[in-house]
Amino acid sequence: MKQFETEMSLKKGKSVLSIKPSLIFRFCVCVLALIIGPSAWAQALPPGVTPQMAQQLQSMSPAQQKDLAEQYGITLPGSTPLSGSTSDSLGDVGEQLEQMGMTEEQYIEAELQDIGEDGAVTQVLERYGVSLFNREVSTFAPTDDALVPDEYRLGVGDQLVVQLFGKENATYTLSVGRDGNISFPKLGAITVSGLTFEDARRLIDTRIEQQLIGVEAVVTLGRLRAIGVFMAGEVRVPGAYSVSALTTVTQALFQAGGVTDIGTLRDVQVRRAGEVVTRFDVYDLMMRGDPSGDIRLQSGDVVFVPTVSSVVEIRGEVRRAMAYELVGGETVADLVDMAGGFTKEAFGELAVLVRTSLEGGLPTAESVNLLEPRVSSLSLRDGDILQVPSTGDTLANGVSINGAVYRPGVFGWREGLRVSDLVGNAERDLLPIADFIYSLIVRVKNDLLDIEVVQFSLIDSLLSPGSDGDPLLNVDDQVLIFSAPDLEDVAPDAYSRQTLLAPVLQKLRLQAREGEPTLAANIVGAVKTPGQYPILKNYDVNDLIQAAGGLLESADLTNAELRRLESDQTGALDVRYQRLSFDADGRIVGDMPLQSRDIVTVRQIPDWNREDAIELRGEVVFPGNYVISPGESISDVIERAGGLTRFAFPEGAIFTRQVVARRESERAQAFAADIRQTYASRLLTEETTSTGLNEILLITEQLETFEGQGRLLIDLPAALSGLGEADYEVEDGDVLIIPRASDTVAVVGEVRQPGTHVFQAGLTVSDYISLSAGTTKRADDGAIYVVRANGSVTQLESSWWRFTDNGVQALRPGDSIVIPVDSQHKESLAQWREVTQIIYQGMVSVAALANL
Repeated sequence: MKQFETEMSLKKGKSVLSIKPSLIFRFCVCVLALIIGPSAWAQALPPGVTPQMAQQLQSMSPAQQKDLAEQYGITLPGSTPLSGSTSDSLGDVGEQLEQMGMTEEQYIEAELQDIGEDGAVTQVLERYGVSLFNREVSTFAPTDDALVPDEYRLGVGDQLVVQLFGKENATYTLSVGRDGNISFPKLGAITVSGLTFEDARRLIDTRIEQQLIGVEAVVTLGRLRAIGVFMAGEVRVPGAYSVSALTTVTQALFQAGGVTDIGTLRDVQVRRAGEVVTRFDVYDLMMRGDPSGDIRLQSGDVVFVPTVSSVVEIRGEVRRAMAYELVGGETVADLVDMAGGFTKEAFGELAVLVRTSLEGGLPTAESVNLLEPRVSSLSLRDGDILQVPSTGDTLANGVSINGAVYRPGVFGWREGLRVSDLVGNAERDLLPIADFIYSLIVRVKNDLLDIEVVQFSLIDSLLSPGSDGDPLLNVDDQVLIFSAPDLEDVAPDAYSRQTLLAPVLQKLRLQAREGEPTLAANIVGAVKTPGQYPILKNYDVNDLIQAAGGLLESADLTNAELRRLESDQTGALDVRYQRLSFDADGRIVGDMPLQSRDIVTVRQIPDWNREDAIELRGEVVFPGNYVISPGESISDVIERAGGLTRFAFPEGAIFTRQVVARRESERAQAFAADIRQTYASRLLTEETTSTGLNEILLITEQLETFEGQGRLLIDLPAALSGLGEADYEVEDGDVLIIPRASDTVAVVGEVRQPGTHVFQAGLTVSDYISLSAGTTKRADDGAIYVVRANGSVTQLESSWWRFTDNGVQALRPGDSIVIPVDSQHKESLAQWREVTQIIYQGMVSVAALANL
């Protein structure tokens, strides 16, 4: 098994514990073994569990061990075990699991199935101050080089180092004995116990001056004595500790691993001789740097940590959102002070106080203004949660500008503020891609935060500041500067009309209600930026065209229309179309106000920018790509290319078309699907098949990846001679290849010597096959065919013994003779074996009949 692992992470003020289920069982086994006793644990540690881990787990309080056992489904001694047994041995637990038919890991995974492999258990906010003591528990080693204050009082076990110089040089290390004296050579016993170090130093100096004439001394402290203290209550590792005589309360808490989850930090008590000599508040030290309560301990002291009495939480916009312990009498203002105060985003006027009911009912939530003295002096009680919200991005007197500007963001508003105050210089304030024709102001128009838009032109604002073309701005106005439509291909998408208008259009749709439809219309067709745009009152088609960046050069000014939805008296929608007319300046003739859901369509001049082309290769005077017009034929394009060269071989022309190639590929894919379906159907019936699955997959894969060539068979000589039926109309993407003249005939397939022969007039198919050494024994003589130079195929006529080539006596240069393989061919030995078997069976039958 893997070693026990835990992963801790802090997310948004919450402590998240992630435990791998496959490892939890080892942890629980450790807990059970520690509860059983150290002796049993020492005898057999589970594999992968170190003694250090066992020591740390053993240091937990019984309450913590019980919580862990309950959390992970482990039964503690004294409670009901897995199957009713009262035994607390590990061996019995294993037997219980065996009886259930489960392993340890299976049991834990079943108990933690709601958590999952990487599941997380969310806990409450961490209590302030607890993490101060998050360190590995270890035994204390006295520190000999620590700074000792002058008021330190000597006791039994302390060492003094006395160095003599002058008439006598010597160094003595003197320990304080049980009688409180040090034994000084030549001076005798000197009582120092109970004296401060400073008083003891003066006493020794005086004795030396009086009894050792001419000798001076330097007195320092050596190793300090160890004292015994007892850590009790809610500490991680309670018990007796041997610590340095300089140890304070906080240092003792460090040695004991700090306080438990229910231990207090506000009332740590030091008991001496049965009386409480001090009550230490850790918050005084951590928050205010006051160490007055952190006294040094004496031998026999008991450090007692009671349970925590009251804890509250503060969340949201404070500098240290955590849980805090109360000692009584703290107010809301004290809690905010403990949390470090508000952040700059805090909105204290609308905080929420969640408080548990004293009558045992559901918690209640109350909105409180933390800036009011009455609220800030409100006393807190256990379980309270104070939530401080954020102010958000809204300013009380701000306007914003976004889009193609150098300095987007929020600016302060004042009376009389205009667009020119935000954008007063094009070179200084606007990006080079900014649109000077179409800009918007998004404005809040009522208490429901509904918006409306104001359209303006930056040219008017820049050239005539303070005029009607330079709009006044209201509080919370948002100015949108778009990128120019002609530059949107190179401009960032964040400045485009679609991006900046998306939230505006969404808000207009959300605020639409009965009697107030969505104030937006669409424009499509031959405009620079088609799409949906906000509309204003008295907004006409010309304004919408301007919002879309204007008309394209290809716009047909004689063919535009407006589609409008109108309701009749019954409430049914009626679609109406209205034809629009443009004047010479490209503006709509007549006043045409727009309504919600209107769609303006501007048609494009047919074939305005047609770029259909055909490629000519090979033996034409000027090969290359030729832009074609509708209705052009093969002969037209060849004529534009200068005609054929004298080396051209028009009978072998190759003509390909993209649409045909796509159809060939689609047919191949459909054929592959049909093959798979047929094979699957045969597997479900009693039909037999000799083809395996791997062969089927190989065939279908090749068919699915087949790329069609798209070749069309054409008679180019007939097309060039003026025969209309042969002169096809060309399309975009067509390719016409005219090879050089060929004077050869190829023989391929099942012949003994495949090859290409020089064309000789009068020779037949049989003659060319003879020139290739004849057919092989696998040849299918009855299926020989001829492929003409233009791609057409001619099948030979066949007789019972051999083919005849009467239909193809006139072979032409460039032809290919194909002799396919006989798919029914068998080896001669196998054939003779079958013939012999037939004859033998016949003779047996004759013999049988003769005996009748």
